[in-house]
Amino acid sequence: MDLRNIGAVIPAYNAEKTIVSVIDDLVDYGFRRDNVIVVNDGSSDRTGEIVNRQGVILLNHEKNLGKGAALRNGFENARKRNIKKVVVVDADAQHRVSEIDAFMELNGRHDVIIGARKDITKSMPLDRLLTNRTVNLVVSLLSGVRTTDVQCGFRYVDLKIFDEIELKTNRYQIESEMVIKAARKKFKIGFVPVSTIYGSEKSHINPLVDTVRFINMAVRFLWH
Repeated sequence: MDLRNIGAVIPAYNAEKTIVSVIDDLVDYGFRRDNVIVVNDGSSDRTGEIVNRQGVILLNHEKNLGKGAALRNGFENARKRNIKKVVVVDADAQHRVSEIDAFMELNGRHDVIIGARKDITKSMPLDRLLTNRTVNLVVSLLSGVRTTDVQCGFRYVDLKIFDEIELKTNRYQIESEMVIKAARKKFKIGFVPVSTIYGSEKSHINPLVDTVRFINMAVRFLWH
């Protein structure tokens, strides 16, 4: 598989226990180390120090700005490096890199491809499941695309979408903002099934706070 023009963006926050395995899995899959971009979003652990020894691109935020800010920084850096497309992988090893195969099969037919986690009702904590269902419904209505798991961080993005859209949110609502804005510009959105993996890592999502942030964003879309 030719990955010369495809990069990987990893937003990372306090991921010292898992980040090396994620990077190694991507390199084993075929990504060049200088096309792997890790955005250390103000981690208070040794994430930045560890990543700095891996031979990949490391971008550091002095303080925690949020996943959205990390992704925007990663996408911008990838474009400056003339990377055309990226795969986004979370730093907590909850994604199986081998499943990138499914994204690559749709490469060229869709502009944004999102992982749809299988058996999500059995493995996701109830509060996060309720938030996930609500967000999917609202994004489907606002984008005109039936979304099945818009909050999944495992995704493929053709960076040409940023010729026509600008992402502005800093937190987890960025994943929904991307779909709504891209769909409204007639870019093609696709979904592929991926595994659901939950380890001992604590989620950084705050169901109440992040739901309120999402609602505020959704309300703004109603007027545009």
